[in-house]
Parts: sequence; C-alpha cells; structure tokens
Amino acid sequence: MDKNILVRLLLYPITYIMWGGYMWYSQIITPYNFTHLVLLLPLHNAEFYSIIQNLNPVIIEFFKIIYLYGFSSAIIFGVGYYLFIKKDFLKSDIIVVDLAIGWFFAGLIYCIAIIYSPFQVGIAKNLINFSYFWIFTKPTYEVPSLHTAYTFLLALHYKDEYPINIIFYILSILIPIATLIMGMHWVIDVITGYIFGYLIYKFPKNIHLKVNKVLNYIANEII
Repeated sequence: MDKNILVRLLLYPITYIMWGGYMWYSQIITPYNFTHLVLLLPLHNAEFYSIIQNLNPVIIEFFKIIYLYGFSSAIIFGVGYYLFIKKDFLKSDIIVVDLAIGWFFAGLIYCIAIIYSPFQVGIAKNLINFSYFWIFTKPTYEVPSLHTAYTFLLALHYKDEYPINIIFYILSILIPIATLIMGMHWVIDVITGYIFGYLIYKFPKNIHLKVNKVLNYIANEII
C-alpha cells in the first residue's frame, strides 16, 4: 500500500477524537437551553412535522435510509475518492481538516448552547428509534445541523468533479430534508447548517497545508 495512503488511514481517525471529547465534556457542564426561542419560529411546530411525518410510508423509509446511511457514506466516499482513486492527498487532507474544524467549532457551540430536537419536546416523532445511534452523537446537537453542513461542504468541494458532483448536490438537498422528516432537526438547524458548511469551506487553508506537509513528511521520511 502507498505510504501516503497508509499514514492517512492511520491518522485521519484522530480528527474524530475531538468530537468524542466534546461529547464527554458536554456531560459535565450545563449549556444554556434555547429551545423556547426556536419554538417561536415559523414551521417549528407540531402541524409542520405532522405533515412531513405522515407522508407515504415508502417515502418515509427512503428518507430514513438517506438519513442513516447517506450521510456517513458521503463522508467516507468524499474523502476516499481523493485518497484512493485520484491520490490527490492534498485535497483529501483539506476535506478531513475541514471536517475537524467543523467538529471543533460546532462542538464549542453545543457545549455553550443546546436546543432540544423536535422529537424530544413532543413536536415530532422519533422515526429513527435506534438506541445505538446516540453513541455517536446527541439529540441536543441541533444548531447548526452537521448533517446539512457536511453534505453541503462536500458538494462545494466536489463542484468541479463532474458527474460525481451531481451525487453530492442531490445528497446536500435530500439529507437535510431527511433530518426534518425523521424528527431530528428543526428548519433553523438546516438553514444554519448550510451557512456553517459554507463558512468552513471558505476557512483559510493555512492549517490544511501544514497538516498536508506533516503527513507527507511522515510518509516519506519516517515510514
């Protein structure tokens, strides 16, 4: 296996430790609860969720699959395409660092302010109902929606990769819709998610370039 790929397979997962750390830290603090403010916004009510959660069962099942598997698949493929197929290590490093930056800033937000999800406050039903799901995240991680932010971020990174970019454009629309239908997120989460994803994409790439140089050095000089 290419040393550059091996190093990245070993070190990329470290970025997720940051997210796990925030999940642990958030257990010992008491963030401010802003759910009452969200409930004042248009479409943030039981009537809206009743409409979207009573769609045809086939449609509901489709969006459940999109929510559970589309998001993780998009991230894995989004990084893996540049890492394994194109072997554009700079691009794959940039995407991973963008993800890490997103976890860092979103984690800070979630540790300061929380908003309970629609299903937690009885506005919507929890259509996921998988207990293991909350091992990887928390239902109070609402604003911004990282499902929305990251799929939009990947769509921006793939804007010049035709026809693959079409897949990411579609996912950047379907996944946010899925978060609403599943009762996981509010409309404001989706809106702020798109903004958050765009800001991450525009974040200066100084850190990204340094990470790329370090990983290249480890691959070529140490291993």
